[in-house]
Amino acid sequence: MSDPLVRIQGAGPVGILAALFLVKYGWDPSAIELVDHTLHTPQPAHDHDPRILALSHGTLVRLAHLHVPVQATRIQHIHVSSQGHFGSMEIHTDRVGVTDLGGLASYASLLTQLRQTVRDSGVALLEAPGTATPGVLVVAEGGVFRRDAPMNDPGMELVRDYHQNAVIGWVTTTPPPTDTAWERFTSDGVVALLPIGQRYALIFCAQTERAEAFRHATPEAQVRMLSEIMTSRVRGIDNITITGSYPLGLKWRERLADGNTVWIGNSAQALHPVAGQGLNLGFRDAETLSTCLLQRGQSIPDRLQDYARRRKADRWAVRTATDTLARAAWVRRAIGGVALLPGAKKLLGQVLMYGG
Repeated sequence: MSDPLVRIQGAGPVGILAALFLVKYGWDPSAIELVDHTLHTPQPAHDHDPRILALSHGTLVRLAHLHVPVQATRIQHIHVSSQGHFGSMEIHTDRVGVTDLGGLASYASLLTQLRQTVRDSGVALLEAPGTATPGVLVVAEGGVFRRDAPMNDPGMELVRDYHQNAVIGWVTTTPPPTDTAWERFTSDGVVALLPIGQRYALIFCAQTERAEAFRHATPEAQVRMLSEIMTSRVRGIDNITITGSYPLGLKWRERLADGNTVWIGNSAQALHPVAGQGLNLGFRDAETLSTCLLQRGQSIPDRLQDYARRRKADRWAVRTATDTLARAAWVRRAIGGVALLPGAKKLLGQVLMYGG
């Protein structure tokens, strides 16, 4: 019996990964349509997307299995602390028994590599859906939070507006970065410096007014503000280049499957960027969906309901962790104390690398 047509709406990283996993596990590539509305756009927005992606160790393993040549800066050490409070938590590769804790890659670079890999796989990339009726419709697009945009998807709930903005950019230092990622909690957000190449990627999350004040400050004031937050942890901040800013919210879809339609990635959940788990969660969505669809002895609705059941625990674990870190001041204050608990660092490392 031939495989039914799988139509994937959204050719971002999660949608492409779903197609690649289907092919790897034995689905007929000619029975997969990947719909990319920007396919023939002269200058697609993703070519200039400034985002840097935090790829977990588990995600890097998945991409290697799919023969995607990821160009990622590998992280050996993560340092987490809270401004004005005792202690810190440090996670090293030798404490969790792996060669790296994950890696950092540019969104534009990763998407380019994924698109080339999926073209080589024989999957059809289309600018508009084909005329055939799909046996499975996978929605893998949209879902980011926009404060000034109406909710036009009745299945997606806005759980929380954090009243924060994330300002992103680049930071150069003297000396340049090593292989340590820094995450520093402040009274109203989290600031991360992530080494990639000879500079740091900056994610500055704070209450909207403070974030925008940082964004529009003079270069000298920006350096001073960031230096005060990082204190002696990151020295020699020379220059900051801001590349963008976006509001932060939690959007959530409780029902993942309906008949022959399923939602994955940002169409299922949009999370706070603290701990950098959103994309990794979406990649696990893609792999689990592929394994469930390959259960050929079941109907398509039953396979998709099985997918929804399998994803419940991981989604809720990551949602709870990121939402708590983003909102609960007592958790941020307790970082130093938590680091002293036996096994705490190893457990956190496992969650960051492999998910909930």
